[in-house]
Amino acid sequence: MNAWRRSVLVATTVLVAFAASAGPALPAAAAPPPPPEQEVQSWALIPANDDPSKGGSRSDLTYVVDAGAEIQDSVTLMNLGTDTLTFRVFSTDAFNNGDGEFDVLPSDQVPLDVGSWVTFPQEMITVPAGKEVVIPITINVPAGASAGDHVGAVLASSPSVGVGGNGQVITLDRRTGTRIYLRVNGPLFPELSIADLDTSYDQAVNPLGGAAQVTFTIVNTGNVRLSGVPHVSVGGPFGFAETDVTLPEIAQLLPGEQVEISADLDGVAAAVLDTTSVRVDVIGAEDVGEINDATARDNTFAPPLFLLGVLLVMLFGLLAFRAYRRRAAATATPAEDSDASPARELEHSPS
Repeated sequence: MNAWRRSVLVATTVLVAFAASAGPALPAAAAPPPPPEQEVQSWALIPANDDPSKGGSRSDLTYVVDAGAEIQDSVTLMNLGTDTLTFRVFSTDAFNNGDGEFDVLPSDQVPLDVGSWVTFPQEMITVPAGKEVVIPITINVPAGASAGDHVGAVLASSPSVGVGGNGQVITLDRRTGTRIYLRVNGPLFPELSIADLDTSYDQAVNPLGGAAQVTFTIVNTGNVRLSGVPHVSVGGPFGFAETDVTLPEIAQLLPGEQVEISADLDGVAAAVLDTTSVRVDVIGAEDVGEINDATARDNTFAPPLFLLGVLLVMLFGLLAFRAYRRRAAATATPAEDSDASPARELEHSPS
């Protein structure tokens, strides 16, 4: 019986194995498809070089010329992405933004300075992916151009349509380029000045532990681009308990531009009348001769708390004394009038 069962089990195993081998084969796991090539849009515009072996050795377009000069130069536009792109190549003026950093005008704003002096053979240029194009430029400096620095940029822009956070369609104006630093020969006036100096003082229980907040504006009142390192100090008369701080170097200010600076100083003495001094060590005037540093001073009322307390007590005492005098005068007046009235009546009665 056991032998019969073993033979049936063997036969069943053979049939199952045969059926499995004779049936259709299961499909193998499909290999994942290769990832699609990632789309990249990237480009750069740099000054071109006459000698290709030098590569991009110029960081910007820098010139020193006379008024009325004509400059012939070129820039290289490189499409570093995976798509063929069409660019708008144009020039514009530069300025310092609210943080004092280098910035350029919006694309729809017409330049009035060096950005209006640059011309191109064509404005729209299509560049295949991975290729570059050398673009000639001409800069015509007006005969009446003012002496000093004129700053702008040559830009390549490729607008892109996207979707904003609330689903609206927006156009992104992506720009990159190279700066123009053009100096017109003539009298140069490198000068920084300090305006709107203001100090606010916060009292502390410790008369030597107050805090001061100093704000001021650095203005480039000359015609040469300049930078500088601000130094701020606050102290009592004759430098008593003076506290100072050196701030980071400011970004290069273009002629006529300005930047607002603030400084917080701790451990400032309440010396009744504190003096704030600001000095800006000018940087960037080596090629135009020696220049004086910009300075400014301001006074701030900073009495100690105990002195304020004494003044308040004296004020309240004076007010109380004046109130007492008024009450005393008001009380004494009726009595004096009653004593004097009969005499006056007797003196003026008819005989």
